[in-house]
Amino acid sequence: MNPIYLIARKETGELLLDIRGLLWLMAVTIVLSAFSLLLVGSTELSLLDNAQVVYDMTAIVTALGCLLALIVGVDTVAGERERGSLVPLLLTPAPRGTILMGKLSGVAIAWAVIYVLSLPYLWAVGSTGQNMGQGMLITALLGTPVVLMFGFLGISLGSRADSARTALLTGLVTLVLSASPVLLGPSLRQSAIGRMFDAVNPFSAAVNAYDAVIIDSQSIISQSTHFAIALAWLFACLWFARFSFGKITR
Repeated sequence: MNPIYLIARKETGELLLDIRGLLWLMAVTIVLSAFSLLLVGSTELSLLDNAQVVYDMTAIVTALGCLLALIVGVDTVAGERERGSLVPLLLTPAPRGTILMGKLSGVAIAWAVIYVLSLPYLWAVGSTGQNMGQGMLITALLGTPVVLMFGFLGISLGSRADSARTALLTGLVTLVLSASPVLLGPSLRQSAIGRMFDAVNPFSAAVNAYDAVIIDSQSIISQSTHFAIALAWLFACLWFARFSFGKITR
């Protein structure tokens, strides 16, 4: 049987069938429910333009996807190393690239589950307004490379760090820095430094594209620059993950 399929089935089972999988699914649902209720239940926030609410939800979904992808990426290498299950896997005849591709499936599945879970919430907060369908589509098209990038980053850090804790802390700092556009908002990013940061930050590329498509009603095709930034980072992190995973000796 194909080793990629076997490893992918193992990663999928750990994510969706065991107690840890149930806990993260519950956590994601609680967070999405809380933000949805905040957006539609608060007197002040409920007065936001509908397109703005959809934009906020897509940014939150992407941030959640990046966070979970990072955790899964770190755990699939550093976590297994600490649990003693990584070295036996590396000693099998399967090439390192094959093992890595099987493990990457866990990251992809985690994002797919979060995206599917988010659809009812996006519908709940944006079904009466404009560009909800475009918001769902741009989140799938542009959120996917950004989320997978953080999964690859987690695998890279897990391969190189001495412990899962060190890798996770490093990854979380990187994620918080990258996701700062969600916290700062567009008005606080208009300085020269803010514009330079936006020009190279893949998370900024995603939220700026969401803004353009959902709020400004621009076409998805016109966001080619943002797609290029996200894809460039995706392939760079994929290469780094392959390189780092190939260097594991213990």
